[in-house]
Amino acid sequence: MNFEALQKAWQSQDPGAKVTINTDVLLNEVRRNQQQFRVMIFWRDVREVVVAAFLTWLFLHWAIRDREWSLYLLSFACLGVAIFMLADRWLQRKKQPVTNDPLRSCIEASLIQVNHQIRLLKNVFWWYLLPFLVGFAALIGSVVWQTRHTGLDVIIFMTGCALFCGLVCWGVYWLNQFAVRKTLEPRRQELKTLLTSLNENSH
Repeated sequence: MNFEALQKAWQSQDPGAKVTINTDVLLNEVRRNQQQFRVMIFWRDVREVVVAAFLTWLFLHWAIRDREWSLYLLSFACLGVAIFMLADRWLQRKKQPVTNDPLRSCIEASLIQVNHQIRLLKNVFWWYLLPFLVGFAALIGSVVWQTRHTGLDVIIFMTGCALFCGLVCWGVYWLNQFAVRKTLEPRRQELKTLLTSLNENSH
C-alpha cells in the first residue's frame, strides 16, 4: 500500500469509529515519501551549486583575462546564487517541528519542506534569474558601447543575444511555476489533508 492509498484509507474512516489504520505502516510510508523528496531536492541543489560555482570561476577567469568589469559582475551574480542556495539549505535544517507524536512530526516536517520549496520556486525570478539578467545586461551593454562604431551588425547580434537570454530565463521561470502547480501544490494539499485527518481522529 503506497502513500496515497494509505491517505485515502485514513480519510475514509468514520469519525465516530475506531481507527484501524496501522499508524506504523503509515509512518513508514510518510517517512519514505519524505526521504525521496529530500533526496530529490538535495541533488537538485548540488547540481545548481556546482554549475553556479563553475560559472563563477569561468566568468572570473574571463574577467581577469579580458579586463572586462561586466564579467566580474556576472561572476559575483553566480557566486551569490550559490551562496544563497547553501545558506538556504543550512537555515532550513534548523526548522523542525517539536512534538511527541512521530507521525504528526513527520507530516509537519514534510509540510514545512514543501511550503518552503513552493515559496522558493515562486520567487525564483528574484533570487535566481534577476542576478543573471543584471549581469548579462551589463555585459551586453558594455560590448555594445565598446563596438558602437563598428557597425549595426554587432548591435543586431547583441540584441539577438539579449532576446535569447530573456527567452531562456522565461523558460526557466515557467518550468519552475509548472513544477509548483503540477507537483508541489498537490503534495502540499495531500499533506494538509492527512494532517487534518490525523487531528480529527486523535480527538
